[in-house]
Amino acid sequence: MAKKIRDAEGNVYKELVTTDKNRKRTLEIIIGVIAMILSVIFIGGSFGAAAVADAFGGDGYYTAKMMLGLILAIISFVLVFFINKNRKVIGWSIAIMGAIILFMCGDYGIVPGIFYVIDGILVLVRK
Repeated sequence: MAKKIRDAEGNVYKELVTTDKNRKRTLEIIIGVIAMILSVIFIGGSFGAAAVADAFGGDGYYTAKMMLGLILAIISFVLVFFINKNRKVIGWSIAIMGAIILFMCGDYGIVPGIFYVIDGILVLVRK
């Protein structure tokens, strides 16, 4: 039975309580899809620059960083679809992977990393 709440003027309202564990997470999924598209565009497009940097003495370091960033982006994207399973763990995982992408991939990971961090925070904040 819904709990009734009375305000200062005497109006009676019913309190809305969500009991649905499988809440729709459309916003988080949309932001995750946008972040994945941006990851493919930015980080995927950076492999040419990483190859040039490695050719001039990088020893594969830059390519490995971009590859790890792309792998983390794919893992974060997959985790977006399992938010209802364990919201807190998945939210923290997405936010941490987004921060790693943000700081590890240089200029190419700034935009996708910010989107993944925002997505992780949204997962944690929305109940």
